[in-house]
Amino acid sequence: MAILHMNFRSDCISRSVYPVAFLPDLNGWRDIDPPYPTLYFLPGYSGGALETAMFSNFTLFAMRFGVAVILADGENSFYTDDVQRGALFSRYAGEELVQVTRSVLPLSHRAEDTFIGGISMGGYGALINGLRFKGTFSKIAMLSPALGFKQPDDRPLPGSPSPNGEIMATLGAWKEYSGSYKDYRAAALRAAKDKGAMPRMFLACGTEDALIRPARAFADEMAGAQVPLVWHEAPGGHDHTFWKQALQPMFRFLTGKEDA
Repeated sequence: MAILHMNFRSDCISRSVYPVAFLPDLNGWRDIDPPYPTLYFLPGYSGGALETAMFSNFTLFAMRFGVAVILADGENSFYTDDVQRGALFSRYAGEELVQVTRSVLPLSHRAEDTFIGGISMGGYGALINGLRFKGTFSKIAMLSPALGFKQPDDRPLPGSPSPNGEIMATLGAWKEYSGSYKDYRAAALRAAKDKGAMPRMFLACGTEDALIRPARAFADEMAGAQVPLVWHEAPGGHDHTFWKQALQPMFRFLTGKEDA
């Protein structure tokens, strides 16, 4: 197992960035030959790459399933582009990060080997950017994604940890959000019409999580539209205890390996 702390200047967000990379080699146990299948994983609101790496056992699962994992900071951006601020976090997560890491690490360049995932805000970011850049990612994995935060009346979602002003700044007013790449429901239904490029999706949420209702609603809507989505529901809340338990079914979905 190789653990790399990277640093480069991002043109998309005009600052230094510090992704964390796990490569499934150099341990003498179940090594696979590069180029590696790769999961780009997005942390949640107020979280970061290093914190997520410490709380979640990506080292074990990268080795067991033979998948490189790249974690990147999102800075409470919901992984959307803010053109006025010059902070293009959507393009950073969906384009630039992929291009840079592929140029310096032995990662597969094939869409069928390239996945995007995340927790909470990062789960939302994985969904909208997996759909926006569906030619790059073949699978999307969401753990307790922050769905349903945008309301038609622009009122705050009860219990949201993000101030409504921040939601308005990142997702925009409803008239700007509706139908855009940020509108995950519309984006998924739109992408489904292009069946050849529609990423397969995995969605996990704990039964005690406050976000279980919008997660179930999205899974039901995708089932009704015959969009490929694997739903995983289990006891747990909106925390790393549940997310750590959800990693095994998530990696099984990504790799197609029942056990490793």
